[in-house]
This record gives sequence, C-alpha cells and structure tokens, in this order.
Amino acid sequence: MEHFVELVKALAWPVAVIWIAYIFRVEVRQLLGRVSSFKYKDVEASFEKSLSKAENSAKNIAKPKVNESETDLSQKEQLLRIADVSPRAAVVEAWTLIETAAMKSGLSTGTAIKRTNPKMILDHLSASGKFSPDSLELINQLRQIRNKASHLPDFAVKQSEAERYLDLAVKSAAVIGATVI
Repeated sequence: MEHFVELVKALAWPVAVIWIAYIFRVEVRQLLGRVSSFKYKDVEASFEKSLSKAENSAKNIAKPKVNESETDLSQKEQLLRIADVSPRAAVVEAWTLIETAAMKSGLSTGTAIKRTNPKMILDHLSASGKFSPDSLELINQLRQIRNKASHLPDFAVKQSEAERYLDLAVKSAAVIGATVI
C-alpha cells in the first residue's frame, strides 16, 4: 500500500499538467502559433524557419530580365539603413516594394487597386493570371512573414534575417514589375 501511495504522489503533478493541457488544448495551440521564436537546449524555431521556406520557394522562380533602376537601388539602400536600426520595421517596410509593384501592375491593366491590404494584393496578382504558382507562393509566404512582424508584439528579427527578407521582397517586386506591359 505504501508503494501505491508513493506512485500516486509521483504521478499527481504530471497527470494534472497533462489534464490541464488537454482541457485548454485549443488555447495552447493558438498560443504556440503566436510564438515567433522558441529555444530549448539545442532546439530552436524562429523567423529563420519561415524565411528559409520562402527562400526555397524563390529558387523555383525565374529571374526577371529587368535592370534595377536607381530608384529601386535607393529604396533598397534606405531599407538596409532601416534594418540597421530596426530589423522588424525593415521587414514591414520591405513589403511596400511588393505593394508598389502590384499597384503599378493594376494600373497598367486598367484595374487600379484603390484600397489595398496584403491579402487583397495577393488575390489581385493571382486573378491576373500572369504569375506562376511558385511566384504567388513566395509572395504569400512574404505576406505571412510581414503579418507576423506587423502584428505579433514579441516577434524578434535579426538584422541578417531582415536583409534576407529584403532580398526576397526585391526579387518578388522585380517579378511583378516585369509583367507590367
């Protein structure tokens, strides 16, 4: 009987924690979905994972045969300076390159986008039929990363990651800009 009591004492807390986690499983799942970075011993998940996924998508996209204008270079330099100060702000601002290219694309076809949000831009590009599924997937991944940077208060971005995001945004904007007729 004494061993049984000791066994119950040993299992009480683990069983209680598992039971509480089960009861609040929906809330726990939502909370874990909002975590931007997690590190425990040798395991780390962060912005890096989303960024790597986007970079893999970018490998499948043909590089447009459009030279970057001086304006594009000055925008990129300005965003790199922002990344020095606030990498998170640079990620949010880099999305404007994609927005601007999409607006020009909409204006050139006569279907100007009056009010935009990131999802609306993606829908517009998809509806145009001018972009490959890989291009649209990359833009969607960049949109999701931008949303995390914009809306999650504890979202942390390293400067090098912001610069990688910026490169992907520039490439996506160039792909969108190359389809403007």
